[in-house]
Amino acid sequence: MRKGKIGRMLSIGLLGLLGIGCVSQGGSGEGSSYTTVDGFTQGSTYHIVYNDPQGRDLRTPIEELLEDFDNSMSVYNPSSLLTRLNRNDPAAVPDRWIAECLAIARRISDDTDGAFDITLRPLIEAYRIGSDDTPRLLSQREIDSIRVFTGYRKARIEGGRLVKSDPRLALDFNAIAQGYSADLMGAMFDSLGVADYLVEIGGEILCRGRNPQGGEWRVGIDRPIEGNLVPGEELQTILKLSDRGLVTSGNYRKFAYDENGNKVTHTIDPHTLRPAVHNLLSATIIAPTAAVADGYATACMVLGLERSKALLARHPELEGYLVFGLPDGSMGVYATPNLAKRISK
Repeated sequence: MRKGKIGRMLSIGLLGLLGIGCVSQGGSGEGSSYTTVDGFTQGSTYHIVYNDPQGRDLRTPIEELLEDFDNSMSVYNPSSLLTRLNRNDPAAVPDRWIAECLAIARRISDDTDGAFDITLRPLIEAYRIGSDDTPRLLSQREIDSIRVFTGYRKARIEGGRLVKSDPRLALDFNAIAQGYSADLMGAMFDSLGVADYLVEIGGEILCRGRNPQGGEWRVGIDRPIEGNLVPGEELQTILKLSDRGLVTSGNYRKFAYDENGNKVTHTIDPHTLRPAVHNLLSATIIAPTAAVADGYATACMVLGLERSKALLARHPELEGYLVFGLPDGSMGVYATPNLAKRISK
């Protein structure tokens, strides 16, 4: 843990999608002492900055919350509650976190015509996305065989139990879990009377109040180009942020090539069950919560540019910053009108 002034750009490593750098300049505000806590969770890193008027060391409750969350929601933890539910363990009962994430995911799925889907775990494994094995593209026959037990409408909670239309169906909250865990961390700070904080978990951000300078937090969005592997090294823009969640999703870091040289990205289109193909390079979404921002950012990377713009037009509570490729190889940017005021670079 490091206490005191924060007078540098905080480059934050991300799990999977892309890097976001949190920019906090200058020294502490008058009478304040900001504390930084870093570590590893959910297969990625976390970075938390907070100003506690009582000067408490909150590392222990932070770590305990993240450990509890991993034991509930992780698909990589073989003993987590979610893993047991996916294995159809009769003794496994969804907890409040899983129930809430399932409800949030269902609302986003309904709103995006199924562009967001938490039942694609079998596809991710079949494509070998995120594994040490060489990714592969699936035949239509393989896709059709997996389609039988995917689809967000095939899972629900009924009478406190998880009901699946097919026992092979597996839930994967990775596209929303880190944002949701940032929201949980923020709720913990709120309950403790901590009004100024920034929580970043795997790149998903929630912040409240003021930074050490007494101004809004500043979040750097990485330029979505292949080879930009170090978060914060080459920024597309910097956004001012407070009292909101922010998540960026993109395919320029998390991809691989199969044995035939075909690019396989981590974003699967739930309709075709194939990697999404379009010119949208990254989607940054700002929302009242990090979980909602997380889900909609993922959905945008399935929908592509024009349908993402239409989606954002229907949701004045959301702000969007979309970076897309042009035919000449350059990049274009679309920002919703309500986001323009946040751009500081």
